[in-house]
Amino acid sequence: MDVPQITLIREIDLWYRNGNGMVLDISTTNDIITISLVRRFDSESAPVVENELKKIIEQHPACVLFDFSRTEYIASAGLRVLLSTTRTLMKAGGRVALSSLSPQVRQVFEIAGFTKIFTVFGSRDEAFQYLQKKQ
Repeated sequence: MDVPQITLIREIDLWYRNGNGMVLDISTTNDIITISLVRRFDSESAPVVENELKKIIEQHPACVLFDFSRTEYIASAGLRVLLSTTRTLMKAGGRVALSSLSPQVRQVFEIAGFTKIFTVFGSRDEAFQYLQKKQ
Protein backbone atom coordinates (compact mmCIF):
# COMPACT_ATOMS: atom_id res chain seq x y z
CA MET A 1 0.00 0.00 0.00
CA ASP A 2 1.37 3.40 -0.98
CA VAL A 3 1.77 6.00 1.70
CA PRO A 4 0.01 9.23 0.63
CA GLN A 5 2.28 12.17 -0.03
CA ILE A 6 1.27 15.12 2.16
CA THR A 7 2.54 18.56 1.25
CA LEU A 8 1.86 21.66 3.31
CA ILE A 9 1.10 24.37 0.80
CA ARG A 10 0.63 27.26 3.19
CA GLU A 11 0.13 27.96 6.82
CA ILE A 12 -1.38 31.41 7.13
CA ASP A 13 -1.33 33.28 10.40
CA LEU A 14 -4.42 35.46 10.67
CA TRP A 15 -4.29 38.39 13.07
CA TYR A 16 -7.28 40.41 14.16
CA ARG A 17 -7.90 43.80 15.67
CA ASN A 18 -8.17 42.28 19.14
CA GLY A 19 -4.70 40.77 18.80
CA ASN A 20 -5.84 37.16 18.62
CA GLY A 21 -4.16 35.07 15.97
CA MET A 22 -5.39 31.95 14.22
CA VAL A 23 -3.92 29.67 11.62
CA LEU A 24 -5.43 28.53 8.33
CA ASP A 25 -3.66 25.38 7.10
CA ILE A 26 -3.76 24.47 3.42
CA SER A 27 -2.22 21.16 2.39
CA THR A 28 -2.45 18.66 -0.42
CA THR A 29 -2.52 14.88 -0.30
CA ASN A 30 -2.91 12.78 -3.46
CA ASP A 31 -4.27 15.81 -5.37
CA ILE A 32 -6.87 16.56 -2.70
CA ILE A 33 -6.50 20.03 -1.19
CA THR A 34 -7.37 20.08 2.50
CA ILE A 35 -8.18 23.37 4.16
CA SER A 36 -8.18 23.31 7.96
CA LEU A 37 -10.34 26.27 8.82
CA VAL A 38 -9.92 28.84 11.58
CA ARG A 39 -11.35 28.63 15.09
CA ARG A 40 -13.81 31.48 14.47
CA PHE A 41 -15.08 31.78 10.89
CA ASP A 42 -16.81 35.15 11.27
CA SER A 43 -16.93 38.63 9.76
CA GLU A 44 -13.35 39.33 10.83
CA SER A 45 -11.76 36.15 9.49
CA ALA A 46 -14.05 35.58 6.45
CA PRO A 47 -12.43 38.20 4.14
CA VAL A 48 -8.92 36.85 4.80
CA VAL A 49 -10.05 33.23 4.36
CA GLU A 50 -11.95 34.19 1.20
CA ASN A 51 -8.82 35.77 -0.25
CA GLU A 52 -6.85 32.56 0.34
CA LEU A 53 -9.67 30.43 -1.12
CA LYS A 54 -9.67 32.55 -4.29
CA LYS A 55 -6.00 31.63 -4.76
CA ILE A 56 -6.96 27.96 -4.50
CA ILE A 57 -9.84 28.34 -6.96
CA GLU A 58 -7.39 29.78 -9.50
CA GLN A 59 -5.56 26.43 -9.44
CA HIS A 60 -8.74 24.59 -10.57
CA PRO A 61 -8.45 21.79 -8.00
CA ALA A 62 -10.36 18.56 -8.63
CA CYS A 63 -11.11 17.95 -4.94
CA VAL A 64 -11.24 20.18 -1.87
CA LEU A 65 -11.81 19.03 1.70
CA PHE A 66 -12.82 21.65 4.27
CA ASP A 67 -11.75 20.41 7.72
CA PHE A 68 -13.75 22.05 10.52
CA SER A 69 -12.06 20.18 13.38
CA ARG A 70 -10.67 23.45 14.83
CA THR A 71 -13.73 25.57 14.08
CA GLU A 72 -15.76 26.42 17.17
CA TYR A 73 -17.93 29.14 15.64
CA ILE A 74 -19.23 30.03 12.19
CA ALA A 75 -21.22 33.16 11.36
CA SER A 76 -23.18 34.07 8.24
CA ALA A 77 -20.05 35.66 6.73
CA GLY A 78 -18.26 32.31 6.97
CA LEU A 79 -21.24 30.46 5.50
CA ARG A 80 -21.34 32.91 2.58
CA VAL A 81 -17.64 32.42 1.81
CA LEU A 82 -18.01 28.65 2.00
CA LEU A 83 -21.09 28.59 -0.23
CA SER A 84 -19.59 30.95 -2.80
CA THR A 85 -16.32 29.02 -2.95
CA THR A 86 -18.09 25.67 -3.24
CA ARG A 87 -20.35 26.88 -6.05
CA THR A 88 -17.37 28.18 -8.00
CA LEU A 89 -15.42 24.95 -7.52
CA MET A 90 -18.37 22.77 -8.51
CA LYS A 91 -19.15 24.85 -11.62
CA ALA A 92 -15.58 24.13 -12.73
CA GLY A 93 -16.11 20.39 -12.20
CA GLY A 94 -14.50 20.18 -8.76
CA ARG A 95 -15.76 18.16 -5.83
CA VAL A 96 -16.06 19.39 -2.26
CA ALA A 97 -16.50 17.64 1.08
CA LEU A 98 -16.72 18.94 4.64
CA SER A 99 -15.55 17.12 7.74
CA SER A 100 -15.38 17.21 11.51
CA LEU A 101 -18.11 19.74 12.29
CA SER A 102 -18.49 20.36 16.02
CA PRO A 103 -22.04 20.04 17.38
CA GLN A 104 -22.36 23.86 17.50
CA VAL A 105 -21.15 24.35 13.93
CA ARG A 106 -23.29 21.43 12.69
CA GLN A 107 -26.35 23.03 14.29
CA VAL A 108 -25.70 26.28 12.38
CA PHE A 109 -25.38 24.27 9.14
CA GLU A 110 -28.65 22.45 9.86
CA ILE A 111 -30.56 25.64 10.69
CA ALA A 112 -29.24 27.29 7.50
CA GLY A 113 -30.15 24.19 5.45
CA PHE A 114 -26.51 23.69 4.46
CA THR A 115 -26.46 20.00 5.42
CA LYS A 116 -28.68 19.46 2.38
CA ILE A 117 -26.29 21.40 0.12
CA PHE A 118 -22.90 20.07 1.27
CA THR A 119 -21.52 16.56 1.55
CA VAL A 120 -20.62 16.35 5.24
CA PHE A 121 -18.61 13.63 6.97
CA GLY A 122 -17.96 12.97 10.64
CA SER A 123 -14.22 12.62 10.17
CA ARG A 124 -11.50 13.89 7.89
CA ASP A 125 -10.60 10.30 6.93
CA GLU A 126 -14.16 9.56 5.77
CA ALA A 127 -14.25 12.73 3.67
CA PHE A 128 -10.82 11.98 2.22
CA GLN A 129 -11.85 8.43 1.25
CA TYR A 130 -15.01 9.76 -0.41
CA LEU A 131 -13.03 12.28 -2.47
CA GLN A 132 -10.41 9.68 -3.43
CA LYS A 133 -13.13 7.37 -4.79
CA LYS A 134 -14.53 10.24 -6.86
CA GLN A 135 -11.20 11.01 -8.59
